Amino acid sequence: MEKKNFIKIGLLAVIALVILVWGLSFLKGESLFKTENHYVAIYNKLDGLAESNPVMLSGYKIGAVESIGFQEQDNELKIVVKMKVSNDFQLPTGTTAKIVNVDIMGTKGIEIIRPKNVTGYYGNGDTLRSAIDGGIIDQLLDFIMPMKEDLAGFLSTSDSVMRSLNQLLNERNRNNLTLSLEGLSEIATHLSQNSHAIDSIMRNFDKASRMLGRNTGNIERAINNFATVSDSLAGLGLSNTLAEAQEALKKANRLLATINESNGTAQKILTNDTLYNNLEEATVRINRILDEFEKHPKKYINLAIFGGKEKEKKQKE
Repeated sequence: MEKKNFIKIGLLAVIALVILVWGLSFLKGESLFKTENHYVAIYNKLDGLAESNPVMLSGYKIGAVESIGFQEQDNELKIVVKMKVSNDFQLPTGTTAKIVNVDIMGTKGIEIIRPKNVTGYYGNGDTLRSAIDGGIIDQLLDFIMPMKEDLAGFLSTSDSVMRSLNQLLNERNRNNLTLSLEGLSEIATHLSQNSHAIDSIMRNFDKASRMLGRNTGNIERAINNFATVSDSLAGLGLSNTLAEAQEALKKANRLLATINESNGTAQKILTNDTLYNNLEEATVRINRILDEFEKHPKKYINLAIFGGKEKEKKQKE
């Protein structure tokens, strides 16, 4: 019984040890059941890369950083990073191992960048090309540096604008600007005081526009009638009529000029008042005769309607 217990305890200890080793390997990113290839990359700096950090291909974890060491090369101290990659992924010749940020917290990892053209594959233990992705500051510098000249030009222009603005806003111009603002304030006050009148005007405009809208047909008919009248006037030959009237005026002007220049009867009638006086005196005499005729008609007219001839004979006898 004691031997069986010892055997059981031994088996449990071995199983526990295997589980412990497997757990540690799992935490380190190692696999006990998959074959892996080992590769090397040499860097000048790590920017926070550590052991067990992931090795990724297009964002998918295919391995992990196995170890980090140092190596002197060309009188410079280089950092040697060994990584293990699953045997399911063969790395073509020219593959680059680039240190990148794998999350927003700044955790580092290695991104495998495959070449466009595949001419061969690396073997186990080969050295890959290395590259380092710039951090946030480096990215900001890469973004800002191309804008450096534009920013300098903008600052220079801004400085010129500020100097011009200072020259423009001298004491005299500031006073003028103050007066202008006061005038605008008075205008605004006046408009506010006369808001009711403005509203009334706007309502009248609105009524007028509505009336025009309602009488659109009448306006169109009036325009059509005006067009018809203009066409009729054009058909009447106004140009000929105006030409004839102009010719008649010319003749009248010539007649008046002749009258003014000559010394004949017409000139005398127009310029001498004797005819006017004679006509006036004749008119007065005619009026007197007519008055006398109305008062004593029998004196001037002998009516013999009934027995007129016998009365004449008696008068003769």
